[in-house]
Amino acid sequence: QDALQDKYTEELQQHFGVSFNELFTMTNMPIKRFADFLSRRGELGEYLELLVRNFNSDTAPSLMCRTTLSVNWDGRVYDCDFNQQLDLPLGTGTSVFDLESTDDVRDARIKFDNHCYGCTAGMGSS
Repeated sequence: QDALQDKYTEELQQHFGVSFNELFTMTNMPIKRFADFLSRRGELGEYLELLVRNFNSDTAPSLMCRTTLSVNWDGRVYDCDFNQQLDLPLGTGTSVFDLESTDDVRDARIKFDNHCYGCTAGMGSS
């Protein structure tokens, strides 16, 4: 992270006059357009394997799906932004209009799929 931040600091200042005080990086999630791009290049399987090889169990307690809800335009509830993009609603199939509080979905099962390794690879992305 530090080496990457140093490089971005140098490049963005030199080429664009942009300065910043902190850099946050995220894994590019293998969903939608990026998954299609990797698939067309024959690299999707390799990218997924890279994420699995870099699984870090220390990231699990802070994953967004454990503490965050995403709500679609029509009120459907998702356990993370990425599952919302993939239309994988919260296990209960609940609408935000059905909830009295977040306690109503506290014990809902988190939807997992291969893209979830993106949030657990390396230092994590959630």
